[in-house]
Amino acid sequence: MSAYGFLDEGPSYEVQFSEDENEDVVRAIELSLQESQAKEINMGDMEFPQIDEVEELAQELEESTLSSTDLSASTGGIELEWWKLFKDFNPSVPTSKGTSWWRNSSKQCNTLVCDVCEEQICSAWLRCTYWGQTFCQKHTSDGTPCCCACSRFKIGDMKYITLSDGRKLCPDCRHTAVMDPEDCKPLLDEVHRFFKGLNMKIRYYIPILLVDNDEIIRIHKKNLFGSTLYEKFELDAVNYVTRSTQKGKSIEVVKEVEQLLPGRKVKAVLLLYGFPNRIALGATLAHEMMHAWMRVQGYPGLPLPIEEGLSQVMAHKWLEWQSFAGDDYMKGTSDKAQFLRNLKEFLKYGIEKRHSEAYGHGFREVKWAVERYGLRYTLEHIARTRKLPK
Repeated sequence: MSAYGFLDEGPSYEVQFSEDENEDVVRAIELSLQESQAKEINMGDMEFPQIDEVEELAQELEESTLSSTDLSASTGGIELEWWKLFKDFNPSVPTSKGTSWWRNSSKQCNTLVCDVCEEQICSAWLRCTYWGQTFCQKHTSDGTPCCCACSRFKIGDMKYITLSDGRKLCPDCRHTAVMDPEDCKPLLDEVHRFFKGLNMKIRYYIPILLVDNDEIIRIHKKNLFGSTLYEKFELDAVNYVTRSTQKGKSIEVVKEVEQLLPGRKVKAVLLLYGFPNRIALGATLAHEMMHAWMRVQGYPGLPLPIEEGLSQVMAHKWLEWQSFAGDDYMKGTSDKAQFLRNLKEFLKYGIEKRHSEAYGHGFREVKWAVERYGLRYTLEHIARTRKLPK
């Protein structure tokens, strides 16, 4: 799974209702839950009551005060309006893979057209609830390009490029992607300024190295967006990206070997190259720099949910900070600027809704403490007790 779990976890919807409408919604949901007790509902496989009963319930709700709100979600090929309401009251509905970005069905759908192949969907299908893509499930394994940054599938004549390690990048994310160290220097300065603004200035030299996915897997045996190499990490050298060139639809990179100095509290921070500057890569760097800051300041041995939760809070704060200090790419009314603003929200909600104990629950616990007691007090309390303030 990726560092933020974009493909498996994340937001679905936000809907605002008046007090009276909320009461109607609660009654409707209670009714649906009572009826479901006599019928098997498996959230993991997305099995629902009989289609006729679903249609009747959806029609009843649609004819109520909620008829003007777009509340669609996929359930066996039926656009089921009340499912969105259920999600609002239960934002972390478990599936077989945790809280899911995707809604899936193994039943035939006669009303939807696949956004990828533009054919009527006649088999299992999926819907990305954030970007609004609906597509045949087969496209997840038939080689259809999927952007490694925003998770969108290639549609129509969009020109995706292939990175040196095989990852795909959509043209929107390619526009501000960090491909070599020269692109990364302004971002590193910005992250240092971000930490300084929180009275957490980093006075310790830490090599920041761009690497490809092959190097990440070689070192960690799994896919990550970034990592922090500590003193006890048994690694002497890293193959890092020094420059990249585009040839046709492919990116080629030149790599060199960086020897890691022994005896340092933090040997290096590794970042996966090819992600949008200041948004995806900036959030990853803020996350990893928080790990580094804690190690330099003497916070070793923290429980994993606290350490990862703190790092996720910093990534989340970075994304919020971009609303005020974002670069020129995010300003204005152009399609590219709007996409970057959407991507920022996509990443924020991915952090907020993540299902895992360390990255998801840990983030929410730390965020609660920081909002109640402030970041400085929370850090001081953790340094003394290795626990969050209550």
